[in-house]
Amino acid sequence: MSAIETQNLGMVPIVIEQSGRGERAYDIYSRLLRERV
Repeated sequence: MSAIETQNLGMVPIVIEQSGRGERAYDIYSRLLRERV
């Protein structure tokens, strides 16, 4: 995606998960789907 395309999508909150293997960032919707909320 180009910078122009990402601007059109708007702001999406990001969740950062920390584990023993490091950090991983998810958009909030992917994280909620993973948790089956």
